[in-house]
Amino acid sequence: MDNEAASTHHFEQRIKELKEFLEKHYASKVDLLEFREDVAVQFGKVHVEIAQVHVTIAKMETRMAKWLIATVIAMVGATFAIVRYFH
Repeated sequence: MDNEAASTHHFEQRIKELKEFLEKHYASKVDLLEFREDVAVQFGKVHVEIAQVHVTIAKMETRMAKWLIATVIAMVGATFAIVRYFH
């Protein structure tokens, strides 16, 4: 009987050590949900930043297209002026 008590005590001690190990090294569901929420917030911030970059690129494309059109019009005007001068 004394052997059973020692075995039971050892078993309980081992369970206690295992619980402490799990609490120290593994996350609980609450910890995982908090982490998931933090990750979702960070992904939201990343998506906002990406959207801002897309807007900036679109503005730059528009500005470049306007510049290109203005340059082409100026070159055509200069070409006609030169042709008219020499003609």
